[in-house]
Amino acid sequence: MLRVDAEGVVAVNHGPVITLFILVMTSLSIGYGFGVKAQRLPFSAEIGFSDQQWSFLRWWVKLALVTGVLLPIALYVQSWEQPSSSTFWVSYLLVVAVQLISERVFSQWLVPSVVVPIGFCYTAFRLWQLLDGFTGLSLSHLALVGFVGVVLFWIANLVMLMTIAIPTIYKEQRLQE
Repeated sequence: MLRVDAEGVVAVNHGPVITLFILVMTSLSIGYGFGVKAQRLPFSAEIGFSDQQWSFLRWWVKLALVTGVLLPIALYVQSWEQPSSSTFWVSYLLVVAVQLISERVFSQWLVPSVVVPIGFCYTAFRLWQLLDGFTGLSLSHLALVGFVGVVLFWIANLVMLMTIAIPTIYKEQRLQE
């Protein structure tokens, strides 16, 4: 059964919602991969980043590891004795792990560019997780600063994906005259 809060909004940090999201994303990722391979979608199989973009991305991935994985692990450890906070961080880290595994497997099995839509959708879901879970967390001042840092990083990640990654894989379609 889906959990709904007092305002009638579905609680995202709930097992069935997370499971449904992962199943839908897996299906969409496979569809994207086969669609791009068959040249039925307006996206390239390869990611055509310039040398400057690759350089930026190498730095960005390191920042993502620190801000999106290591900092949440530290926040999880800090909240170890608070069951609702621990449950939240475990669900957050589970979704991150599934994303990383999906990107690795599908980019090798299907097409490398599949990491872009996977990253975009998982980042949007992760922001929903963070905003939904915020009210249930008891954070010290320092932990709150860390939490806000995590949220701001994922917002910046969405902007990066929309301004750098998506335009790189999107192939403009010309209308037939």
